[in-house]
Amino acid sequence: MKSRIKNVFVVILTLALFVTAFGVAGAAPIITSARDSMTVVTTTPPGNFDPHSNVAQSWHQTLRQIYETLFDYDADGNLIPVLAESWKFEDNYTLVLNIRRGVKFHNGDELKASDVLFSLRRMREDNTPASMQVMMVDFDKSHVRDDYTVVLVTTDIFPLQVPMLTLPLTAIVSERVYRENEGNLSREVVGTGPFVLREFHSGDRSILEAFDDYWRPGLPRVRHVTIRYITDATSRAIEAETGGADIVYAISAHDVDRLRANPNINMVSKMGANTAKFTINQAWGPLGDIRVRQAIWYGLDLPIAVEMAWGNFGALATGIVSPGIDGRHPDLTPWFPTRDLEKSRRLLAEAGLPNGFDVLMTANTADRMRMDFLEIVQAQLAEVGIRVTVEGQDGVTWNTGLAAGRGQLSIYGYTASTGEAARNLFRWLPEMSEWPIYSWENEEYFTMMRQALITLDREERNELFYRLQEMLMEYYVALPVWHNELNAALQPKVRGFWIMTSYEHHPLKYVYFAE
Repeated sequence: MKSRIKNVFVVILTLALFVTAFGVAGAAPIITSARDSMTVVTTTPPGNFDPHSNVAQSWHQTLRQIYETLFDYDADGNLIPVLAESWKFEDNYTLVLNIRRGVKFHNGDELKASDVLFSLRRMREDNTPASMQVMMVDFDKSHVRDDYTVVLVTTDIFPLQVPMLTLPLTAIVSERVYRENEGNLSREVVGTGPFVLREFHSGDRSILEAFDDYWRPGLPRVRHVTIRYITDATSRAIEAETGGADIVYAISAHDVDRLRANPNINMVSKMGANTAKFTINQAWGPLGDIRVRQAIWYGLDLPIAVEMAWGNFGALATGIVSPGIDGRHPDLTPWFPTRDLEKSRRLLAEAGLPNGFDVLMTANTADRMRMDFLEIVQAQLAEVGIRVTVEGQDGVTWNTGLAAGRGQLSIYGYTASTGEAARNLFRWLPEMSEWPIYSWENEEYFTMMRQALITLDREERNELFYRLQEMLMEYYVALPVWHNELNAALQPKVRGFWIMTSYEHHPLKYVYFAE
């Protein structure tokens, strides 16, 4: 039994690009900041302050400063304990979490093991998008051992369970606050994070203040933070150029070269773990016909579309999973289509649509490159008789629509936040798909994916991952478009900022200003 338990740890250690070592989150060195306030610009406001309610990275760029998870990744990509001070597997199915003592919620209550178990169970019982992070947890057997010990029992061997608890949508909330507010976590926003929410002006800004009783001495390093929400990419770039904000996220491909050349701006960037895909909702109209999906794929010229939308920013997708992610298929080239308009028209005719059809394609207006991409796609598909209406939506409306299954065509990315392919590939499982973006049902895929999740041998597991990626291409489910690049424009005196690639929720507690 001990050797089997050890194997679970070996799997966790070798699974992820990010998970390279286990460490303890110690006290931060005391650094005096030359300023006590900071302004950050991002693209999209959170629709609410319930961390379990949405998977959108843009929401968690705000919420992550207020709430914390059991585990996280540091700047070097190491998996580290946060609210869970330590952990161990007592056997293949029993994960024991030792909760950090003395951690305070923003209302002064001490964090207890009961809050942790409640938070995880609530994700499932309230049917939140976060429920997929705990789908392997048997809550009938899981329990609180004492005030600082939680025992999680899984339904099967699941080496990914610890990395799954790093995602910001698994943040720990106060059970008392939840119950007193009848489940509305936006009514009283209480986390354990470095910042307290003081004001929220919908669609405009959030005002945060350092939490005086934060459990990590020396953090945060700046007392006041204003997070502003600017959808328009050009306006975000102007904020960076004029010094209107200290940190500006998501500089677009249209502006990035100019800002990189600006000596008064420090542009930081990093290839991410997210691959944007052209999404086709098979539950809508003719899109359930594989011939129609083939016709769409063969009607597209992806290299041209990606070059026109993103230029040399990021990279043309070469696979379902981003480069550097463990379990990425070594070569999906044979499955990528080359544009063939005659074949596209023939497939539409075979599907009973010789005159084409009308379809809606949506994206978040805050992402100018994606909007540009969809407009190029609109022009390309018009050549085969597919009449596309492109609709830009604000982030909240767009995310809500996808979550409700109202999407037809779009572009959406899955982030390999645990550093391995499963985090992308299990999103097509019905029990782990929080949004019906694709509505694809294939029992062979489902069975193989479930087997991969409990396969301890890395080579065997990756072979399954390779076949799963081939199936997504063979059934014309998700056409990979673009491997993303993350960036931020910093004013010259900003220090301590780093890009979080695992879920794009960049931590602000380490940021300070040089003299």
